[in-house]
Amino acid sequence: MKNLKVMKSSVLALAVATAFSGLAVTGTANAGGSASFSASNMYLWRGQNLTKSSGQIAGSLDYKHSSGAYAGVWTTNETDGHETDLYVGFGGAAGGLSYDISYWNYLYNEDCNSTESSCASGKNDLSEYVLSVGYAPVKLTVYMNADAKTSEDEYKYYTLDASFGKFGAQYGVWDFNKTGANNYSHLTLSYAATDEFTFKISKASNDSGYSNDYANKGTDAYGVEEDLLFLVTYAKSFDLK
Repeated sequence: MKNLKVMKSSVLALAVATAFSGLAVTGTANAGGSASFSASNMYLWRGQNLTKSSGQIAGSLDYKHSSGAYAGVWTTNETDGHETDLYVGFGGAAGGLSYDISYWNYLYNEDCNSTESSCASGKNDLSEYVLSVGYAPVKLTVYMNADAKTSEDEYKYYTLDASFGKFGAQYGVWDFNKTGANNYSHLTLSYAATDEFTFKISKASNDSGYSNDYANKGTDAYGVEEDLLFLVTYAKSFDLK
């Protein structure tokens, strides 16, 4: 939902810089860097395909400290340009219980040839607070709009994930406060054939009934794509010494 995105890159850049400098003082012996690369036939984002006419190429750089603090950057292409995500957070586990709290800034450098107000003003970026807690194979995650200025701007996106060996399932739900927004849910099933290859099937349901025209970008809310989506991904990660 790109029309919800409001830029806060300077705030996050400071947070990432602070995190990196603080971890370096603690001791680089406990630090660890990694990188990743992935290629897919589409960009599947919360039950929707964001690359309608092409595949997806993505990559990331991450830094994680033994304390549980981490920061990183992830970038990918989209239909109208490319996306870069900056994030900083803290997570850990105790027994079968896991937890994580983070701040994400999603930045979009799109080919802005549209007359839409969001395109003209550059308000296509999004910041979120992300909280998750898990126990054994099940994890609940809540995404909250960090840019909300009024109650109507607020939204939450929930996911419930379960993993069983090579198989996984995710149920996601959007909950918008804005009148006429597309509240929808989706179910995504996955199978990790190898360490590198993953297959997914995803189906969204337009729960609000507001609009099912995904191509209709003249409204405040984008339509919901309800077609069955098939995703194939090759991913590789590397430790940085």
